[in-house]
This record gives sequence, C-alpha cells and structure tokens, in this order.
Amino acid sequence: MNTIITFEIAKLIKEKGFDVECNKYYEYALTSRKNEEDGYSGSFGWKKGELNLQSGYFINNHSKIDNSNSSWLLCSAPTIAEVVMWLYEKHGIWVVVNIGKPHLVKSCMFYANIIKFGIHHKNKHRTIFVNTPTEAYLSAIEHTLNNLI
Repeated sequence: MNTIITFEIAKLIKEKGFDVECNKYYEYALTSRKNEEDGYSGSFGWKKGELNLQSGYFINNHSKIDNSNSSWLLCSAPTIAEVVMWLYEKHGIWVVVNIGKPHLVKSCMFYANIIKFGIHHKNKHRTIFVNTPTEAYLSAIEHTLNNLI
C-alpha cells in the first residue's frame, strides 16, 4: 500500500525505533510563534498543534537529519508497505489484510491478521472487520505497535 501512515502511527514508530529512509515526514508544532509581520500564517509564524506533511529525505532520530526540538516534533511519514516490511524485518511480525464476510453482515469487509513468528509459536491478532484495506492495515499496525513491540 502506497498510502502514507497517520501522524499518530508516525509518532509510535518513531518511539519504537523506525529508522528507514523516507521521502516524506511530518512536522508537528509543539509551541506557537507569532511573527510581527504576518502573524501565525506566514513562513515564520505557527500555531501550537499545527501539522504539516513535508516532502524531503528524512530518517527518525538521525543526529544530522532529525531536527526535532522544543518547538517542533519531526517524524518519518512512510507508506503502509514500508512499515509492514519494517515490522517483518526488525520484529518478525507479518501483517496481512484479507476480505471476508463477517457473521450477520450481508456485504464483504476487510480484516487484518497479525502473525508474530517465534521459535515455536505463531500468534494471530483478533479479527476486526472494517470498510477499507487501508483501515485494516492501520488498525493492525497500531495494535502491533501498542501491544506486541
């Protein structure tokens, strides 16, 4: 999936050590700054909570690239596919999305399975049915980051 992950998941993967090179990143304002000439909306002013998706080379927690500071939090904005591969390569966790028909529902919906590979076991994530494959992937990734890593 070439869909960019949400900012909430971007913060989680940064905390969990995601260090894959990305071509996009999020900027999140931790403070406000009002510029005398153009207020909060110009190049030198911003409001606390402002969120921007930027294009450009970025690596989380890299000393020369990640310029997060007391005013801005910067986080990689990878695609769902990049996060799925990172989970597999770094943590032995595979996320797969399927389509099926839940009990008592007339239409098909999407669901994700999370498989954690270990020496002698394989665990599956609880099944949650959602309307789109993107929702299924994001739900599974968020669950994995919060509960399995």
